[in-house]
Amino acid sequence: MIDPAIQERLDLARAELRMTVESARTSLEAAQRTLPPTREETEEFERAARSGDLGRDMQELAARVDNRETRWSDVFDGTSPFVELLRSHLDAMGERYVTSVRQSLEDDETFDPAATSSGV
Repeated sequence: MIDPAIQERLDLARAELRMTVESARTSLEAAQRTLPPTREETEEFERAARSGDLGRDMQELAARVDNRETRWSDVFDGTSPFVELLRSHLDAMGERYVTSVRQSLEDDETFDPAATSSGV
């Protein structure tokens, strides 16, 4: 059994990670609305997905896009029936970048964790 104080700290860390990932998703969505990827960036992403560089789920998504079962735009806006395959990629990105995101938040003088932690 885990010590309750440690469990509480783990729960808070998980909540902070969820909040950070959600914030990153929101920022990414805003950036995508204002600055669409270049053709080269899109092609590189699709190549990486097809090759398996982004994981098996993304490789399966790429195959489904290639087979015209869905579109990337539907996957990323959440309307594709295969959107769950995106979750592992987003989780991996969250884990990969959690340290740098946390550092950015710590360095951001305007960030107030108390203001954003409600509702998590």
